[in-house]
Amino acid sequence: MNVGLSALYFGSARLLPALLASLAMIASAGAQTTSSDQALKSATKTANDIRSMTGAKPAAKELPAGDPCSILPLGELQRIFPGAKGGERSKRLEEYGTTECGWKDSSGQIVLAVQESYNDGASAKEDALGMAQGITDPLKGRQALKNVRIETFTALGDAAAFVETGDSKRGILGDGALMELRKGRHNISIGSGVLPRRDRAAALKAFEDLGRIAVKRL
Repeated sequence: MNVGLSALYFGSARLLPALLASLAMIASAGAQTTSSDQALKSATKTANDIRSMTGAKPAAKELPAGDPCSILPLGELQRIFPGAKGGERSKRLEEYGTTECGWKDSSGQIVLAVQESYNDGASAKEDALGMAQGITDPLKGRQALKNVRIETFTALGDAAAFVETGDSKRGILGDGALMELRKGRHNISIGSGVLPRRDRAAALKAFEDLGRIAVKRL
């Protein structure tokens, strides 16, 4: 995980739910089999430490009623990620108003993660930029964030995504692939640690295909 992300939000108690969700999505989407538990525990511990030091407490949040694992059908997942298994719901973010589901391959690696919530984000593009801070170098300031290429999908409504591989020269600390979908306060995030290893155009097309299905939930 990116300690710069926690530094960015440090002292901003009202943004803690966004921080925890961001850390968790990055950890979920990028985790390898041998390190997934460690990465997720580390992300959660960091957010909880910030909550403790700032005195923040989880606020009562409206929790989406549907099962997050039903947002995307397994058949479509397997078309993009051959060998993907059925989704597994995680409740670790539900006290913050976010439901989550992850799909693993036969080796146990998480190939895709989805989060659903209600929040006050301005737009899907702004949501994506906020999440991109988790993979950029805070020492390089906004220039690093500008190097993350955010693509929009007008056919899907308010939708945006990025697919990047780690590049220290550009201030991108690690791989990241994320799509944000929004309709009013209703938000769906789709992240993958596998897509950055593919051709970028093909990865964005995969997001578009998944987004076309997921947006029906909004």
